[in-house]
Formats: sequence, C-alpha cells, structure tokens
Amino acid sequence: MMRNARKVFLLVLVVAMALSVLAATGCKPKKGMLVEEGKLTVGSDLDFPPMEQLGADGTTPEGFDVDLMTAIAKQMGLEVSYLPPQKFDTLLAEVNAKKFDVVASSLTINEERKKEILFSDPYFDSNQSMAMRTGEDYTKPEDLKGKKVGVQSGTTGEAWATENLKPAGAEIVPFSKTSEAFAALEAKNVDAVVNDLPVTAQIVKEKGGAFAVVEEIPTGEQYGFAVAIENAELQAAINKALADLMASGEYQTIYDKWFSTTP
Repeated sequence: MMRNARKVFLLVLVVAMALSVLAATGCKPKKGMLVEEGKLTVGSDLDFPPMEQLGADGTTPEGFDVDLMTAIAKQMGLEVSYLPPQKFDTLLAEVNAKKFDVVASSLTINEERKKEILFSDPYFDSNQSMAMRTGEDYTKPEDLKGKKVGVQSGTTGEAWATENLKPAGAEIVPFSKTSEAFAALEAKNVDAVVNDLPVTAQIVKEKGGAFAVVEEIPTGEQYGFAVAIENAELQAAINKALADLMASGEYQTIYDKWFSTTP
C-alpha cells in the first residue's frame, strides 16, 4: 500500500509541476512567432482617441488600446514596439504580410474579417453613432437625403452608413482617418459623421459644443486584436495574457484611466 501511495504522490507531483510550467510559459511566444524577437510589433492607425492616438509630442502613442497592448506585451515577457501610424484599411493585409505582429486599432470582430485574419478574444464593447454640428436635427435616414455623410474608410461605420443611409439618398464620403471626417464636418464639407460611439463621444467632448451625438446606433460590436491568419500560436499567447490581465484587475485599472463608465 505504501508503494502505491508513493507512486500516486509522485504522479500528482509531476502533473503539478507540468501545470506550473504551462502556466508560467503560456503567454511566452515561441521562436519564429514574431517579426522581431523580443518585441511585440504593433500596427495601428493611431487616430482614434481615446483608444489610440499620438500624444502631444506628435510621436508617442497613447490611449486605452496602447496601454492594454503594452500590458499584454509585458505579460508575455516582451517589449512593445508601435510602428508609425498606418492606414486603417490596409492593416489586415499588412499583418498577413508580416509588416507587424498584431493590429491594435479598435477593430470590430466580424465574420468577413475572420476570413482574412485571426482575432483575439473580445476586449471592448462598442456601438456606432452619428454626430452632426450642434443645432442640426436627425430623426430618420431620409433626413439625410441629398446630404453628405463622412465615414472612415474600411470601418464598420462605413458599412452601416452604406447599408442604411445610402438607400435613403445620402452620399457616403470615405476618409482615410476619423479626424479627417470630423474636420470635414467642422468645415461644413459633410453634414454628419458615422463613427464608433466611444470615440465620437470623446471628440464631441473635446470640441466643447461644436458637435453633438444625434443618434446612438445599437450595433452591439466588440473589438479584438488581430494577428496573421496562420499565427494561431500568437493568438493563443495574446488571449492568455489578456485573460490574466482581466483576472488580476489590471485591465480594469487601464479602463478606468480612460473611461468613466463600466465596461
């Protein structure tokens, strides 16, 4: 009996040690997984405050996504490295071409994009919104007949506007950056902008009354980080790091830094 008990004890010990090794290395990338060893190289348009943007110096990335991706890289034992701002509508092709390891650019998870890349687990909930100059009204799509609606090219906002506003007679005007769409709204070159609600709310706040959110559009979207279609190992490592950050409370700390509402 003692011999059997000893065998059971040794088996339990071996299993426990194996599990501890998996827990310790679950976030760590394997060789060849990254564009540059020791670094998690990130592609983003960096024009979507407060999610991702350039700081006051014009060169340093900052925002919720930036802080979260930095924490994920640290959890994986890596240094984070942001490339200069990229075009949003080329990010998926570029991550597959291994220009960078991961897309962190408030990317909505949807079936169409899943055909091109691998998404992480969701990390942020969002809806769409419509903004107009303060004092202008909107109640239904037909109100925008013959008017111009600005969108960022390649976004789910563009898709929603094309599907819902274009049939009612609106002209959909794509811009490379969200900031360009709102600059056009301010200059009266477009009549409305359709864009993700958290970012629109931030821009409306910063503009001090120049714009107003005239409709919140309940699209029920979720953001995910994206990696190359063949890089399932990196996807798993990011998911493990993200889960650890949520469990530890660090995700909530980062969220609270940038937002005043509960995720």
